[in-house]
Amino acid sequence: MSRIEREKQTVRKMIELYCRHRLNQDTMPEEYQHLAEFACRRLDHCKYGENKTACKKCPTHCYAPKEREQIREIMRWVGPRMILYAPKDALHHTWDNIKTWLQSLSFRTGVIVLLCCIPFYILSFAQMLLPISAAAKGVLWTILFGLAKTCQYSGLTILGVEGYNRVKNWIKRRKG
Repeated sequence: MSRIEREKQTVRKMIELYCRHRLNQDTMPEEYQHLAEFACRRLDHCKYGENKTACKKCPTHCYAPKEREQIREIMRWVGPRMILYAPKDALHHTWDNIKTWLQSLSFRTGVIVLLCCIPFYILSFAQMLLPISAAAKGVLWTILFGLAKTCQYSGLTILGVEGYNRVKNWIKRRKG
């Protein structure tokens, strides 16, 4: 499923939740159906396509003032409750925001974060030499290895495909 389709489903779900839980209505009133259709049309015609950010952070606000205020009110109420009503959608939204933020960081930051995984990998195995209990070693290994993986995947996300190819070509040039 594309990001736009997922966004359309999420907006519809948020409007339905608002109507059901805030307005105490089983069916969506006419004005909220109009708002859901309006939001879906806006998403279909979004000039950023699959690379869009959350509408709140978008540099181009394409909603009409009335609809913008309505959707803002709905988002304010439903947003904090999404983890309870639709946890999968809330996690998708959070991940998309984190991914967008990471990709906005510089190439240099990506390389630094990626290189930070090396000491964590070394420490995760070197701590096995410490004279502590096996349970403590297991906990330390889990934490340090988790930090190493977090740095690795965050660095790769910041670099993206182009940055990864740039680093790979630099390594090839150094060897050759």
